Amino acid sequence: MVAFVDVLGQKEAFRGINIIPQTDEEKRNLSSAHKQSVIFVEQLRDKFSKFFDAYTKEKESQFKVPQEKKELFNEMRKSILKYTSFSDCIQAYVPLRSEEYHSQCINGVFGIFGACGSMLLLSLAENKSFRAGLEVGIGTELESNELYGPAFFNAYALESKIAKFPRIVIGEELINYLMNLKNGIKQLPNQKDEDLEVCKVIAGNCLNMIVRDIDGYNILDYLGERFFNNFTKNLSDDGQKEYIEICKRAFNFVENEYRRRKESKDEKLAIRYFMLFNYFQAKRKTWDPGL
Repeated sequence: MVAFVDVLGQKEAFRGINIIPQTDEEKRNLSSAHKQSVIFVEQLRDKFSKFFDAYTKEKESQFKVPQEKKELFNEMRKSILKYTSFSDCIQAYVPLRSEEYHSQCINGVFGIFGACGSMLLLSLAENKSFRAGLEVGIGTELESNELYGPAFFNAYALESKIAKFPRIVIGEELINYLMNLKNGIKQLPNQKDEDLEVCKVIAGNCLNMIVRDIDGYNILDYLGERFFNNFTKNLSDDGQKEYIEICKRAFNFVENEYRRRKESKDEKLAIRYFMLFNYFQAKRKTWDPGL
């Protein structure tokens, strides 16, 4: 399973900057472009990295498990998740062929859902944006820690040709994979019953975070109630308040971008930000509990 993330607005940030700056104004323009592009990309990479590292790190469980099941439970809690970055793009992937516990794979998929949704919200709150495609397919791991092959190209196609504006598009093969797990289809010849049950629960949870957008494509519902409950339930009261504030700042950026593009008669981007604006409005009860 591959997630391909592409940061938007990079060409626009450097528009008109083609030579080494000479005047103070040219230096200010370059500095501003650098902050909007290079620095943001580095910060986004760092945030993804920290999220993935924290997610895959083994930690003490909050659940009480019988001693004879503890080793099995700890193994099924692990996550297989790999990632790399290049230029203004981020690639995360999960090998779906496992040795003994397939729950480790679906845990990784769940983690990628959380990372992509959370990072998109944070980016919008910082007046930046990206789009992403998530899909399942055949791939080969390169020595550079990148994944190459049909899985990569299919995820890239969803991001570059289908997403069109800041959203996270979910491919049909990924939907099929999650449905198979939810329906209890074994991924290993001798898959343990406990492992099968964990896969069913987490796959169902992932499916509940997916909705069909107005153009018929499946997207990650990162403003939905299920996503909110999954990734904010362990936050403190202050942490949950901060999350709500991030959502509000993200909405303000989306609304301002829509109005700015509309006033400048930028038909393509005005329509795209209008669609994003409508998504925030439709989910407002989740991120604006004061309504």
